[in-house]
Amino acid sequence: MNATPSQQDIRDKFIAFSFAASDFLLEIDKQGTIIFAGGQVKTLVGLNSQTLAGKNWLSLFTDETHNNLKTLIQGVRKSGRLGPLMVELQNENDNKTSRALIMGMTLPENDNIYLALNATQSFLDFLTIGDNKDHRLLSEKEFESTAIKAFQSAKKAGKNLDITFLDTEAIEKYKETLSIDEANHFTENMQAIMKEQSFEGNAASQVDSDKYAIIHDDTISSDFIEKKIKDLIARTSKNTQDINVKSKTLEADMGKLNEREARRALVYTMNQMEKEGIDAVSDDLSNNFDAYLQENAAKITRLKALISNQAFKLNYQPIAFLPSEEICHYEALLRFSENQSPYEMIIFGEDIGIAPDIDMAVLKQGVGYTQAQLKKGNGVKIAINLSGQSVQRAGFFDDLLRVIDDTGCKPDNLLFEITESTAIEDLPKVNIEIQRLRTRGFEVCLDDFGAGSASFQYLNGLDIDCVKIDGKYVRDALNSARDEAMIRNLARMCQDLGVTTIAEMIETEEQLEYMVSIGVDKGQGWLFAKPHAQAKYTKRQK
Repeated sequence: MNATPSQQDIRDKFIAFSFAASDFLLEIDKQGTIIFAGGQVKTLVGLNSQTLAGKNWLSLFTDETHNNLKTLIQGVRKSGRLGPLMVELQNENDNKTSRALIMGMTLPENDNIYLALNATQSFLDFLTIGDNKDHRLLSEKEFESTAIKAFQSAKKAGKNLDITFLDTEAIEKYKETLSIDEANHFTENMQAIMKEQSFEGNAASQVDSDKYAIIHDDTISSDFIEKKIKDLIARTSKNTQDINVKSKTLEADMGKLNEREARRALVYTMNQMEKEGIDAVSDDLSNNFDAYLQENAAKITRLKALISNQAFKLNYQPIAFLPSEEICHYEALLRFSENQSPYEMIIFGEDIGIAPDIDMAVLKQGVGYTQAQLKKGNGVKIAINLSGQSVQRAGFFDDLLRVIDDTGCKPDNLLFEITESTAIEDLPKVNIEIQRLRTRGFEVCLDDFGAGSASFQYLNGLDIDCVKIDGKYVRDALNSARDEAMIRNLARMCQDLGVTTIAEMIETEEQLEYMVSIGVDKGQGWLFAKPHAQAKYTKRQK
């Protein structure tokens, strides 16, 4: 019979686990006094553990690191976690410095802070911040996606992030005085500095030939980043007076912006910086979103007029049962009367927050069409798309149900597809609204399943009737083992859950045969029919 482990045994195990991942452990009180130190203390800071006890923890680090660490400590008392952050340790014996990655946390009912530092070069190399690693920065598109993920991650962790833009024109001129090898080495080191200070070590981008963007913890100042770069210059040149780095830091408050607004504001900001320079950039990301709206005021007015005046048309594309290919229902697809891309206009509508107005206008026109067909003796069932933005707006489902009640539209004529174009944050709340539709007999489908990172999260959090498999996976299934496996497993999982599957963008006989073979229930695509102004379907000739 195993003995119950003592508190000391448990503590020893946790210390062992910590040292397995770190070189140096610290425990400090709320005044910053070191209570406990362990690990490679002597090697890194020149003092043993006993000598460190009672000292102020900041004395272990270079002066340049102090301000950031002070601010970090304030942050950890709010969020309970600290870092990761790249810092510099100061060895008291020889004044040599060494880089280390610091992380920390607090425990409930305890004012002390527990810190772990890793200074092993192989570990830093693994994080791609070692001296011999590839330091290439993200492209603008990669940076855009990384930024949104960083904002979401920080929001969940209770952290605030900033975006610093750097104008390094003077540095580019300085590099022209170096040899090719020297210039390349300098560039690698400068990019390494930017990655080191960026959020999770991979949120930095070269926006232009001499402009950079870095997303970082709001406890790291642009002055700190600038000094790092100037120190690098000082190591290669004695004449640094004429080499100035201009910077501008933006507050990225995700309490003010949703995911789509933040993405749009970031793209707008980067474009403004490229066109007009760093001084034209506002110091708040939400202000830049407002500027984006002002710049597009005429376009916004035109789109609102199109929606309010119902100056658009609906086309209808059939969805067929498989393998019989008999009609099931039609998807209502928005088409503007002007020569504008419906996709771009819909996305723009979501950017400016009027997706619910667009969805409601489409609903009214779609329901009107079904009622007109009923009067002609033609029963038709159509699917109306609902944006993720719409289903989260207060009162939207009240308005939707009011249209249904006023028109007497029945489940035999109407169902709904929820798109992933805007992330759904409060799934339980949205699920309650969805059930208001389903209890009345209206089916609800998740559109473009697999295209967004949250698809399976939605399937788990929302009680729905159907998923529509994103056309990209349908198109590539016969050429990609990964896509084939995903669709096959998704079809099997949905069968187990009692959820219907629809494969969109079926365009070839081979794709159709494969979807039938893995048990997909319904299909949509040009193989059956293209969208048409009328909801009609003539069975194709084989």
